[in-house]
Amino acid sequence: MKNPTTLLIMGLMFGYAASALTSLLIYFSRPERIQAYTIWSYGSFSGVTWNQLRVMAPVILVGLGVAVLLTKPLNALLLGEDYARSMGLNVKQARFFILLSASLLAGTVTAFCGPIGFIGVAVPHLCRNLLRSADHKVLIPAVILVGAIAALVADAIAQLPGSQYVLPINVVTSLFGAPFVIWVLIRQRRGATSFTV
Repeated sequence: MKNPTTLLIMGLMFGYAASALTSLLIYFSRPERIQAYTIWSYGSFSGVTWNQLRVMAPVILVGLGVAVLLTKPLNALLLGEDYARSMGLNVKQARFFILLSASLLAGTVTAFCGPIGFIGVAVPHLCRNLLRSADHKVLIPAVILVGAIAALVADAIAQLPGSQYVLPINVVTSLFGAPFVIWVLIRQRRGATSFTV
């Protein structure tokens, strides 16, 4: 799919369809199931048991392994598809494996820990700004490490040390992630404006 707008619209439509299906299931569910779903939707690492981790960990490792193997194709795609093809890259195959890796990682974490927002959006931008590099050989290991640290820090903040309350991780990641993403977008826009002027 060459048009990013089409891909975005298709993603939105799949999201709406999934949301409608979820709403339908919730409507016909028992109250205890609805409560379990509500808790899951807040995002939490505490619900993952050792038995679940035996399933989750191998899938995550496969997703990370595929991502690490994609460093050269990702670097080639930075300069455009035509350049990547001229270097002998099979763009369609590279796209498939990029989507496979992203789907495995995002889908597995969401299935077991709930939808935890902003880490996947904010951390890559943070690493790119800190390292001043677009080289995926550097960025992918950095994003893995910084993403894990950010998730653990968010979880520690969510536990509210000295309090009996536990905040949803989504609250913490959104409070810190949303302002950061807005700052990155404003900074990029200013950079683009100053370049064109």
